[in-house]
Amino acid sequence: MSLKYYLYLSHLKIGLLAAQIASSAQHETELAVDLKVVRYSRKAVLPERHDLDKLEKVIRHLQDADQIGAADEERPYVQACLEMRWQVFPTTGIVVFAGTLDDQVIVLGGSASHVVGGGDAEPVGSVPPYLFRKLQELRADPGEFDDERFHESLAQIGAALPGPAQRVEFVAKRLAEKPGPNGTLLGSPIYVALVD
Repeated sequence: MSLKYYLYLSHLKIGLLAAQIASSAQHETELAVDLKVVRYSRKAVLPERHDLDKLEKVIRHLQDADQIGAADEERPYVQACLEMRWQVFPTTGIVVFAGTLDDQVIVLGGSASHVVGGGDAEPVGSVPPYLFRKLQELRADPGEFDDERFHESLAQIGAALPGPAQRVEFVAKRLAEKPGPNGTLLGSPIYVALVD
């Protein structure tokens, strides 16, 4: 992976996904000395040094398994690069990233605790029922919350976030989607990073 300036990095998701990848994918190193008569060999499995090593392993595994696609593809994970606005909502403990890609509003919601440099909030914002409820509370008129109103809310939240848009790339778990023109997509990000 090239160098990235991370805004959001879900250590919890990365750790849980990395633990599910077969141990045979671990890095191995071998030292061998061959003196024509005697040969000594030693292998060692190197642990991941950091969550970024685990992230790289997870992304590579998801790509190899064809689990990551563009926003308009039907894959469990979505990867995209687009202009997004974002905001931390301290009272709810969530962070929301929102932008539009090809007539589709994309909203990413996760725990504010995973914002890089964001502090020690409890990591509850990525749990789908909690995230759905907190997104409902951000509506001006919460009311009943069926699927149609949920997707209307995503579009409203996406349009209402303040601040300048920043070009970011992300990989996220697809949680909910309304396909088609003026569609919406809700995802739970594994990472979000600034791009040039």
